[in-house]
Amino acid sequence: MRHLFLIIFCGFLYADSFILDIGQTFKESYHKAKSYKQSDNKPKLVIIMDDIQNLAQYNALRNIKLPITPSIFPKTAYTPDTPKIATYAKEYMIHLPLEALNFYQKELEPLATGISRDSLLAYMKNLKADFPNLKYLNNHTGSKFTTSYNDMQNLISVFDELDLRFIDSVTNTDIASPKIAREQGRLIMQRDIFLDTIAQKEHTDRQIDLAIKKAKDKGYAIAICHPFPSTIEALKNAKDKLTKEVDLIGPAQLESYLHTQNITLYNRSKFHFAQNH
Repeated sequence: MRHLFLIIFCGFLYADSFILDIGQTFKESYHKAKSYKQSDNKPKLVIIMDDIQNLAQYNALRNIKLPITPSIFPKTAYTPDTPKIATYAKEYMIHLPLEALNFYQKELEPLATGISRDSLLAYMKNLKADFPNLKYLNNHTGSKFTTSYNDMQNLISVFDELDLRFIDSVTNTDIASPKIAREQGRLIMQRDIFLDTIAQKEHTDRQIDLAIKKAKDKGYAIAICHPFPSTIEALKNAKDKLTKEVDLIGPAQLESYLHTQNITLYNRSKFHFAQNH
């Protein structure tokens, strides 16, 4: 777990010096993603890229020219420009920092266990003010918070009040969200696989193949990755394979698909040795 958090932290610190060309690069990649057509005959795969904190990272993601969903850090003193990224994104998520067991990033202001529901509600209202089109969030770290049944109940309750959806990044094997989902008879989507717990192209290549297999085995899957140069390269190289073998879609499309299939409990793939998690 500590190894995973260190790699995620490195991804957070990674910043590209390339400047976003809004007039050309963004428009080209936007129209490429917009022209994507969903097929009912292919397994569904959502790829979320976590740890997006600047326009250079977002531009690198868009240059892959695949409908990969950026998960952006909330606005903090350390990440002041993230609301601007959301104005360029057709679809985005917020990568919500939650308290971890053995890893702490003070600058990201993670929500701590024991926080009151009123405080959660106030925080989320401010977050929605920064990101008016916000719909989906997943946790950054959170190996302590997401195992706390009471805290997760409060979080999901606040999300319901504000018409938000939570996707569990599954940073701990004992997360509370599946229990809450069963008790409430509701859909809470979860990560099936990380693509880059080891920031090496060869590892990510294997993980992409495994993500496709997981999607084929059960009809759908959610993969999470980070803006490492090796991950960007691996995804670019896998573009034809991904386009051919799966429907690469966003969280809203997956949620809609699962409802049309009358799937109310997310069937998460079992951990596989290749995840090294």
